[in-house]
Amino acid sequence: MKLNDCLRPFVVGLFLLGYFSVGVAAPFAPRPTIPADIADTYLAKSARDSLIPDAQRVGIPTYPGAVVIRTFAVGERPPKYEGLPLIELISADDYDTVVAFYKKVLPGWADAEMLSAYYFAQHGNINFFKPEEPHVGMHKLENYYREGDKKQLRKLLPGAQTLIKVFYARGK
Repeated sequence: MKLNDCLRPFVVGLFLLGYFSVGVAAPFAPRPTIPADIADTYLAKSARDSLIPDAQRVGIPTYPGAVVIRTFAVGERPPKYEGLPLIELISADDYDTVVAFYKKVLPGWADAEMLSAYYFAQHGNINFFKPEEPHVGMHKLENYYREGDKKQLRKLLPGAQTLIKVFYARGK
């Protein structure tokens, strides 16, 4: 038996794996690993149950190492609340590092620690961004969450420092 004969099944297997992997959508970002001691909390349930769209549909780069803590599709919003779909992530990197990343990958993007950055379809642009623009908002975890929530978020992602909100256009 020749070496080529031994490798043929392996090469065919790799080819088939690659062939069937083409077109498989990759999720926008991973979920966090949920420790048992917080598995029943609201934050853990939200991270576990969120519907994560594929990266291509979102069209905005995922921050490296960030994990999804919550998503909202337009249809999941409360009545009379129309807005863009939203993905919330947390990162262990500091706010300035995350800002630098998005300035690099989204030309023309401006940073601001945002208290609110929601686009209301009924009322147009609320001084932050247009719905056709890629938009990412950020908060420093220290300024945004209550102490108990910060502790839980840091169990979902040790060292979490920055909340990232990715808004993307519906119908993409």
